[in-house]
Amino acid sequence: MVLILLALVVAGCDPETEGKGKLRYKPPLLPVALTLGPDGVAVEGETSFVTPVGEFSIGAEYSLPPRDGSTIYVLLRDRKKGKTGFDKVFRVQAGREQLTVIVNGTTTIQVKDGQVLIDITDGAVKKIQFKRVDQATVKEGGDSFWAKTGAKWDQGWESSIYKPFVLTRWAYDDSTIDKWCGLGFVWFLLRLALTLVLLIVDLVLSSIFLIAQIAYLIFGATGRNVVWGIVILVVIVAGVRWLYV
Repeated sequence: MVLILLALVVAGCDPETEGKGKLRYKPPLLPVALTLGPDGVAVEGETSFVTPVGEFSIGAEYSLPPRDGSTIYVLLRDRKKGKTGFDKVFRVQAGREQLTVIVNGTTTIQVKDGQVLIDITDGAVKKIQFKRVDQATVKEGGDSFWAKTGAKWDQGWESSIYKPFVLTRWAYDDSTIDKWCGLGFVWFLLRLALTLVLLIVDLVLSSIFLIAQIAYLIFGATGRNVVWGIVILVVIVAGVRWLYV
């Protein structure tokens, strides 16, 4: 049993040493994360790793403070905040290692030129973590096919105007169910009925979105635009025929 524990400890140690006979362990994730909730963005874990820089209006010309090779900038974009939307910027201490950003524990976003942009407008992002990248792997093989495909899929998702089931999420709200002496429940029922109707619309649009995403992976934004353009054209033709029949 002692030998097994010793083997596990040695396997988790970094081969680099901090002096003779001392081994240094590097966990794959930094001991810090950004969590998003109703009260805004909070730093979870070792707060010294993250420094808030400020909020900047989207589209406005702003320059971030110069960074060294040991830091990255994380931009959280909220398009609903204010008239034009805002970027909330954080500086993350990365050390001399390359990082990737993990959103909600599954989606991985590559850091480019020391910055990473994450769209939090629809509220789907709940937790952002930072993972160390093996430098040897990066130099020898670069990004794998699946990593590139996943990054492009995320890019297409973020840049798409329509997101799956966005209409259903917008319509459904049960916060008024116990308010206004019963009228809140009536309002909830009306919104629930609207939600069920919009669910059918969302199912159709989400299917088109999936096809458009595949076209985006293969042909880029042009392929996605062609898919949506064909769908819009079909709807217009069908509407005109319905009016004149």
